[in-house]
Amino acid sequence: MKKLGVKALLILFIAFSAIGFAGGEKVKPLTGAFFQINGAIANMNYDEMYKELESMRNIGMDTIIVQYSAYNDVYYYPSKYKETSDELFADESLTSISWNGKVRSRYVKISLEVPAGIEWVITPEIQVMYDSKTVLEGCSYTVNPKPASQYSDANNKLIDGKFRYSWEDMVGWQNRKNIDVTFDLKSEKDINFINIMFMNSKVSGVSVPKNGYKVSFSSDGSTFSSAVAVVPDMNKPKDENYGDVIGNILKTADALDMNVYLGLALDSSYWEGKMDPQAQAVYNKNILGELYSMYKSHKSLAGWYLPEEIDDRNFLTKERKDAIVYYLKQMSSYAKMLTKKPVMISPYFGINPDGNAYALFWEEIFKQAKIDIFAMQDGVGTKRTTAQESAEVYKALKPVMDKYGVKFWANLEVFEQTHGWPVDDKAWQSTTAKIERVKTQMELMSPYVEKCVIFDYPSYMSPRLENPLYDNYAKYYQEIK
Repeated sequence: MKKLGVKALLILFIAFSAIGFAGGEKVKPLTGAFFQINGAIANMNYDEMYKELESMRNIGMDTIIVQYSAYNDVYYYPSKYKETSDELFADESLTSISWNGKVRSRYVKISLEVPAGIEWVITPEIQVMYDSKTVLEGCSYTVNPKPASQYSDANNKLIDGKFRYSWEDMVGWQNRKNIDVTFDLKSEKDINFINIMFMNSKVSGVSVPKNGYKVSFSSDGSTFSSAVAVVPDMNKPKDENYGDVIGNILKTADALDMNVYLGLALDSSYWEGKMDPQAQAVYNKNILGELYSMYKSHKSLAGWYLPEEIDDRNFLTKERKDAIVYYLKQMSSYAKMLTKKPVMISPYFGINPDGNAYALFWEEIFKQAKIDIFAMQDGVGTKRTTAQESAEVYKALKPVMDKYGVKFWANLEVFEQTHGWPVDDKAWQSTTAKIERVKTQMELMSPYVEKCVIFDYPSYMSPRLENPLYDNYAKYYQEIK
């Protein structure tokens, strides 16, 4: 056989690099993403949302799956089921306390007095400025007491310039009455503006007191401001979309010719293994009906997503399996009857997955309940499994999906879990995955599915996040599209 030259081998390598490892399938690009609504998304106006969704379109994504439209008693649209209250802040929101004045000092001390009943104080950023320019370059600072381990201040997060809603960028204290942050500017500098930001998140149990914090801003121990700093009202509308996150997403998706699957309501007790299928079916039928009546005119409304993430650990008994079959049947038939639009679920599997057993588990369910789209979580980001092990589960599931006419999608986790089970016993935390791992996930899952989507875009891939995943994937997309 004639030996191939280096150039010929290189051509072959490039040709095969965009081919999957099973059946000669091409790698499927990422064509959709889950949206778990966070503060950044919830507080966007139309122009900001357009920029976010346009960045998706620029890399070939045409599908959005909203994780949920309501979570516990937090609603991301103007629902009649939402309890009226006099709450000052939107969920989630960043709220600021600022000092304006004029002082020249080497030191700046910020002392925070936390009112009773406030468990968590969480902030992403502190600014010390003069005429709109930071004076913190090259400074050092101390924090007393130390932040909680799950929201520690590694890499000077308080002054890194990232005003993001990502929890990994937050610094937090739990059950503290007083918190001091002292900056050493290294030399005397003019200062006329100090600003500290606070996270308010009802979903996550992080509250900002209605009457504000008592904050002292001082110079070298000598107070130059010690009044009660009342937090300003952050609920002033940005535009007509404010308070209707779902409507804002749909309106923007209409303009960009995208498809949106709306997640229904989820109660956090589900994660504790608690679910009343009858009660949840009644509630989510009401939510679905309300969403459909409000948004059915939007051409981007493509279907519905049931946010209960069914697994192979909590639904193995006959009683539990019957409960989930009942729920799926009720929701699917109601959605079809009322809206004629498809229903999607996104299940997951546990550690050391058995593909054949998992396929049998779902075949038993599909014999009784029809679901239109099955967006399988690959479990790679949570480190429940490797990409190779996950691909074996997809391979085992594909014949079942084909048999029952279910559209089979891959829900690829584009994050890297850093804390929490099964990594350790700390609070759950994660960071963005590297492109090399995401490419492996795409290559291994592509042969078995119709479509690859990710979890999730706003938290781990958006170019707002200033991480390299978006740009690196954009380059890879040009190779495989």
